[in-house]
Amino acid sequence: MRFASPNERRTISREDVGFYNALVIAAVYEFENDIDIDSPRSFIQPLKECIQKYPYLSVVVKDKHTESPAYERVESVNLENHVSIVHEEASSEDETAAFEKILPPILDRPWPADVPPWRIVILPLHDSTVTRCFIAFAFSHTIGDGMVGHAFHRTFLEACRQSPTMDEKGSPIITPPIQPLPAPFDTPERLPISWSFLLAPLIAVYIPKFISQMIGLRTAASTVDAGTWTGSRIFFDSTTNSRVKLLEIEAPLVQRALQASRNHDTKLTATLHQFIVRALNKAIPGDDITHFVSGTAVDMRGSIGIPADTWGLYVSGHYDVHPRLPDTEPTLSDEMWTAASSMTRKLAECGTRLQDQAIGLLRYLPNFRTWTLGKIGQRRDSSYEVSNLLVFDGGSSEKCNISKMVFTQPGNVPSAPLVFNVISVKGGSLMCTVSWQAGALGVPVEEMELVDGICASIRADFQAL
Repeated sequence: MRFASPNERRTISREDVGFYNALVIAAVYEFENDIDIDSPRSFIQPLKECIQKYPYLSVVVKDKHTESPAYERVESVNLENHVSIVHEEASSEDETAAFEKILPPILDRPWPADVPPWRIVILPLHDSTVTRCFIAFAFSHTIGDGMVGHAFHRTFLEACRQSPTMDEKGSPIITPPIQPLPAPFDTPERLPISWSFLLAPLIAVYIPKFISQMIGLRTAASTVDAGTWTGSRIFFDSTTNSRVKLLEIEAPLVQRALQASRNHDTKLTATLHQFIVRALNKAIPGDDITHFVSGTAVDMRGSIGIPADTWGLYVSGHYDVHPRLPDTEPTLSDEMWTAASSMTRKLAECGTRLQDQAIGLLRYLPNFRTWTLGKIGQRRDSSYEVSNLLVFDGGSSEKCNISKMVFTQPGNVPSAPLVFNVISVKGGSLMCTVSWQAGALGVPVEEMELVDGICASIRADFQAL
C-alpha cells in the first residue's frame, strides 16, 4: 500500500524490539436489546462496519526489522482472530479492580506477524438488570494514535444501535474493501524544519554546556538535568509487565474543575498537570530533586484542518519544566494557576504550529532500530507524560449507550517513568489511568503504594476546588 513514514517507523521499530505492544481505548457498553455478551459472535457485525470504514484495520506491517517497513493490505480478515471474551468477577462496587486486573495482559500481548494488529477483548458485567460489558479496543500504535479509539467506538456504537439484532450466524470472515491508506502526517511538506532547529542538537553536543544553556541549545526535545526526577535508567526485560492504576473522578468534581480552570484562564489538561506536580512533590523522595519535566501528547489534526476522528498518527509532543515547590498550600497557589494558564497557551500554540516540530526531525535519523536500542541505559527524557483524549460524546439511544471509557498504554520502555492517560464521557466520569513499566520508577518504596499516594493526592486536589 505504501512505505511507513519516519514517525510510523519510530513506532514500528519500538514495537519490533519489544518495547511497546498495545494501547487500549475501552468503554462500558449498556445494551437495551437482547444480546449474548458472552458470545464473540455477537460482536461480528459491528466489527464488519468498522473494517468497511477504516482501512488501517485490514493492514499488516511488513519488514518491521528493516529500515524500509511498509503497510500491506490483507486479502481477508477472520474476525475470530480479533475477538475474545474474558471472565472476571466484577461487582458494581469494584469494577475498577476487575479492569485493572485484565488490562496488563492485553497491553503486553505481542501481535502475530500476518494478522492485522488489533483486537477487542470483552469483559461481561453480569451484576445489574441492564446488559453491560467492558469492551477493550486494543491496537498497535503503528496503525494509529489514541484519538482513533474515539473513531472506533463511535462507529462500533452506531453499528450496535442500527443492527436490529446482533448477527450471530454470519460469517466471521470479511473481505475488506480496497482503499488506499491516507498519506502520513509527518511529511517534509507538512512539517518543515529550519536549519537552526535542525542543527541546534548537534551544536549543543560539541560546545561547552554552560554556553549551550546560555543560548538555549539542547540535545533533545525535553530539558532534563541533574535535578530532574526521571525514575530509573531505561532498561528492557521481556519478563517485566506493565502496571496500571485507575483513578475515577466523578462528574460533579469534573465540572467543578472545568469551571475553576475557566476562572483562571486555563484548561483542564494544564490544571491536571499542576495536580500531578503537587502529587509528585509529596511522593518522590530526595532533596536532590529540584524539578519535574512533563511531556504532553498534542493532537495535530487541527493544524491541517482534518476531522478529530481521522485515523492515523497525528501526535506531536510538548515538554515543560515544573519546579519542586514546598508542600504548604491546601490547593493550587496563584503561582501554579499562572503556570497552568501559561501551559495552556503553549499547548495551543504547539497544536497549530507546523514549523520545527520535534517529530519532523525523525526523517534525519539514519537507522531507527539502532536509535531505539541505543536508548537502553540512558536517562529518560521526562518525569511523566500526560495524554488526554478529551471527551467522548456518543449521544444517547434507547438501544445502546456508552457510560464510561478507559484509556491506557503499556509500560513504555524508552519513555517517561509514569504516564497519565485521561479520557471522559460527556456528562460522566473522568478516568485517569496511570501506567508504568514495573521497576521504572526507581524509588525505594513499593511502586503501587507510591502510585496509590499520587492518585489520592490528585483526587484530593479535585475535591478541594
